[in-house]
Amino acid sequence: MGMARRTTRGASRVARLWLLLTLAAAGPAWAQVQTGRIVGTVRDPQQATVPKATVTVTSSATGESHSVATNDRGDYVVTPVNPGRYQVTVVGQGFQTAVVNAVDVPVGQSVRVDVELKVGARSETTEVTAGVPILDTESGSLGHVVTNTQIVNLPLNGRSFYELARLTPGAAGLPGGGNLVRIRANFISGTAISGVRGSQLTFLIDGVDVTDHHQGGSYIQTSVDALQEFKVQQSAYSAEFSQAGGMLNAATKSGTSEFHGGLFEFLRNDRFDATDFFVKPKQQLDRHQFGGTLGGPLVKGRTFFFLSYEGIRERQGLPVNLTVASAAMKRGDFSGIRNRIYDPTTGQPFPGNVIPASRLSPPAVYFSRFIPDPNVGNGNFTWSPERDLDADQVTMRIDQSVSPKHKVFVRYSFHDNRMDDPSSTLGAPYLAFPELGKAHLHTRGQNVVAAVTSTLSSTLLNEFRFSYLPQVVDLEPFGLGTNYYQEAGVKGFEETGRPGVVGSFPDFGWSGYSAMNGSAFDQRPKTQDLKVFEWTDNVTHIRGRHILKGGIKVRRWLPHFTDSKQYQGVWTFNGFATQNPASPGGTGDAFADFMLGLPRQVQRAFPADTFGGQATYAHFYVQDDVRATDRLSLNLGLRYEHSPWASGYRGQLGTFDPLSPRPIIVASDTDEIDLPSQFAGPSAYALFRNYIQTSSQAGLPLSITRTDTTQFGPRFGFAWRPFESKTVVRGGYGIFFEQENTDGRVNNNMVPFRLDEVGINDLVQRRTMADFFRGRALTTSAAPSLGPTATEMKMGRNHHFNVGVQQEVSPSTVLEVNYVGNIGSHLNGTTNINIPSPGPGGVQARRPYPVFGGIAYFDTNMSNTYHSLQSTLVRRASKGLWYLVSYTFSKSITSQNNPSVGGNTGREKAISAFDVPHNLAMSLGWELPVGRGKRILGRATGATQALLGGWQM
Repeated sequence: MGMARRTTRGASRVARLWLLLTLAAAGPAWAQVQTGRIVGTVRDPQQATVPKATVTVTSSATGESHSVATNDRGDYVVTPVNPGRYQVTVVGQGFQTAVVNAVDVPVGQSVRVDVELKVGARSETTEVTAGVPILDTESGSLGHVVTNTQIVNLPLNGRSFYELARLTPGAAGLPGGGNLVRIRANFISGTAISGVRGSQLTFLIDGVDVTDHHQGGSYIQTSVDALQEFKVQQSAYSAEFSQAGGMLNAATKSGTSEFHGGLFEFLRNDRFDATDFFVKPKQQLDRHQFGGTLGGPLVKGRTFFFLSYEGIRERQGLPVNLTVASAAMKRGDFSGIRNRIYDPTTGQPFPGNVIPASRLSPPAVYFSRFIPDPNVGNGNFTWSPERDLDADQVTMRIDQSVSPKHKVFVRYSFHDNRMDDPSSTLGAPYLAFPELGKAHLHTRGQNVVAAVTSTLSSTLLNEFRFSYLPQVVDLEPFGLGTNYYQEAGVKGFEETGRPGVVGSFPDFGWSGYSAMNGSAFDQRPKTQDLKVFEWTDNVTHIRGRHILKGGIKVRRWLPHFTDSKQYQGVWTFNGFATQNPASPGGTGDAFADFMLGLPRQVQRAFPADTFGGQATYAHFYVQDDVRATDRLSLNLGLRYEHSPWASGYRGQLGTFDPLSPRPIIVASDTDEIDLPSQFAGPSAYALFRNYIQTSSQAGLPLSITRTDTTQFGPRFGFAWRPFESKTVVRGGYGIFFEQENTDGRVNNNMVPFRLDEVGINDLVQRRTMADFFRGRALTTSAAPSLGPTATEMKMGRNHHFNVGVQQEVSPSTVLEVNYVGNIGSHLNGTTNINIPSPGPGGVQARRPYPVFGGIAYFDTNMSNTYHSLQSTLVRRASKGLWYLVSYTFSKSITSQNNPSVGGNTGREKAISAFDVPHNLAMSLGWELPVGRGKRILGRATGATQALLGGWQM
């Protein structure tokens, strides 16, 4: 705790210093990354620049305007500009007024609007229409904007807009992990972008980081109707961008000068579904996804609001096919099976293959009643239990123009999911037993954002932003609240119960039969309680052709999780007890072993690992976007990230030093270990105290791993127009750093904070279910496994680089071809450093450290390389037609976590799991030319227009 306080105080001092520098420099910040810019040059008919011309940018949605003057070179910059459509008006002495309509500003992009003034009176007006920019002439960054038209109109299963990222070049769409049942508020995707692992993608909403640093993904999933647009950024060479480099950057809608709203309902049910050839009859499906939006002015011209709600009510049948024992077998009658079963006490077959009633195990008889009888042939039980999902999400946003120089916006997002799930597996094949009922799962994610943007002068801006992101996850097991062991008469699990919880159903596995699990695939009961605080301040100064920008982001990360492991017991039966000891083939049955109460293996553990920790990060950057010549723009930046490794929850982190007489080093800033922090602590410490020392005694920090102070990330980008304005050569290079997540280092509890026991049965001991551990307290039956972390680690980093060409094919179509590469180094992974060497003798004796089992050493010694050719053909919406065609030819190679015996981890490589050599993605939208104002039935009204107009494909 002492170190945590020092880290917090250090970060506070850094934040105060930055505030003082901001005020002293009088250098205001641009808005954060969700905004854009409008830049350009004003010239006269002879192509001479026009200084001191007034440029006014007016929002088509709200009517708000902002004016600047061109500098001595005729250049101007208007920023920050929220995504949307604008009108640009230019007024110069001795010239006609120029008006450029329909200037579309995508999220996070600079849009160039060069204006040529005509000689004449100011009262005369020249109007042109700009539209969506199709060439990026201001930066070397790679990215693709998914517009609101695409978000709303493309078919999306579940209306998850993040899925649209797979349409962009460089995106490898793979199955997601961890959230396939959609219960968690966070969205988790398997999509990798240009060699950046899906778990390391960054998610931004309105400029704040909502990335889940546990399994990856986003804590908040906003309704598509609340989004203005989002951008998939592969290599963002501005130094204001952090983390691994792949980024999904979304902006929510704001209210407009007029009231707008809408309602929607999407219905899916089994009546509209075709019958699956392999799953008959059709499974129940009743899914309603509904909601609406409302936005408009609260105070005309000054205050605007936007409100979005979306709900899901889903009832889905799961196809379950269980292999189960018959009613006769549950009475001890195995005459209906092929294998002969033998009496383990005599070694002779049971007469008639029937176990006498007096020999049946009372605990087995008790638990067998939770197993249904077969209802179809071959010992199968089929049914279709219902999975219930209820979800609600709300987004509320208010934009306030305090004065012409000060603007404020506040957003609140809320996401609440409830699920009652009958299956103990993540996906098919589903394992659901009628008598176990359903497990209740609940998650809630929230996000509060407030931002203030101040224009201190025509060349100076400042923005401050705050975000609070809490999330709670509660996943229950099956049968929570019943002491099944007490009812069944099973001893040996009294000390494994979690305080305040009256037990849950155990796990049973039988060879040849479906498993019956109470804890499910993710070690329930489990909880997650996470809080993230983020403060950001950015300063921007416009000077000549330079747009100078600097900023700081302070992030306080407080994760706290619990997992339950096998605290209720895992029972394994494989037929060893009832097979013929002289000739096992074709004899014995796992369920017969069960009815005799003779498991082959039993695992028990203390009830929960509590893990997590705390960390405070401070990131700094400076950026100079300079127009070196009329045809060349440069992006020059440097970022430094102070990202200390998290200190574990109450010191549960540790490491392993094989050269020390006490090789297990446990985190503590004193000579004492916080044993009560984990249920296993006191018991495990008594067994291994002679191997343990504290980090204080070993001279290590509380976080075990020393902070990496080398996180300097240079950024360089360029955009060059070698010919006319229809061709742009773009490229860049940058170093991006990953951030620690809780699914790795802080999830590896060490001895003495973990203790589980695996008991192996044999025909000599014949330990029974009733008292398998024979009154012995929980201990360890074998050499314990360890999860140490390295003491010296670099933070993971990715070197991004690209070069390519954009070519305007038509006023609405652009072709782009890029070579894109990424080299990742110091990526995290685990390596077992205690693999037995080949040779004779027992397994433990052949390990380098025979006192211990597997030692999964967490380190950042992994790497990957990614090279690709990426091409896109994009048509912006014009004459009712738009499309996006992207093709990627790539290869991704990753080093291996588990090298062969004696292997070198750094040299053993393989094709990455997310490698997709050829990836073609296409999307299009076409408004049919039928209806009012269109080529066909252009004067349609009334019923004709209602029936035939407005269709699109």
